[in-house]
Amino acid sequence: TGTGGGGGGGGSSAATFGKYGIINTSDLNKPQIKASFERWLAEVKGISSFNGPKHELMEYSKEYMEDYNTATLPHVKYYDFLKWEMEEYARKKKEAHDKATAAAAAAGGQDHAAVALDELHHKEEMAKRAKQKKLEELRQVTALMTEEKRAEMKHQAQLRHEMAVAYKTGDEETRKRLQRRLEPEELAKR
Repeated sequence: TGTGGGGGGGGSSAATFGKYGIINTSDLNKPQIKASFERWLAEVKGISSFNGPKHELMEYSKEYMEDYNTATLPHVKYYDFLKWEMEEYARKKKEAHDKATAAAAAAGGQDHAAVALDELHHKEEMAKRAKQKKLEELRQVTALMTEEKRAEMKHQAQLRHEMAVAYKTGDEETRKRLQRRLEPEELAKR
């Protein structure tokens, strides 16, 4: 990491260059950098899920790396989003706890404080259960998808590709044959 210095404003570039570290193209595969880059892309550039050409993605990544290395990103969260998110969660949790405790104390006593804290714990528990439920549903879906089913899906993708090639080359007979093979069984029986 570089020497201290101002946030992203005035001062010499030597004072801010590398303040949060130096990254290069290979670092974009690291989970913390990737999450930060994707968040920057979504919030700063307005691109929530990029699916454009690779050269365009490289242009965005070059811009991100330059701003990262020169410590000129618009917010500190874009340097390490996962860390920032955890700190923000802890801060909000502490604020909610302090607020509940203060409200209970102002309302007159321990009983109100206990109720407020119980409510806070209940909300946290419900959020944790919802997250676990989502993870369990995802696990069940992937468990149900057997190796045979995955292979069949790959085979269908290959057939669709062959059909597209047949269409582009004008091989109408092959295209129709592949299209019939790809149709669901109910439609094929008609």
